[in-house]
Amino acid sequence: MLSQRLTTTLASVVGPRLVPKTGRAFTKAGDTYTPARGDIVVEVVAGTPRHAVVTAVRLR
Repeated sequence: MLSQRLTTTLASVVGPRLVPKTGRAFTKAGDTYTPARGDIVVEVVAGTPRHAVVTAVRLR
């Protein structure tokens, strides 16, 4: 699953729990990203498809 850019506060909590895999990956649109694995469950509230805003509510 891909994520939008995280806020600085949320990234400081999530970042240490992620383990980057080697290499780069590409989305169907051709954008690059670094695959990662971790044990994070994030509860979110999704906005409308038009605005595509996702707000993190809680981490577990």
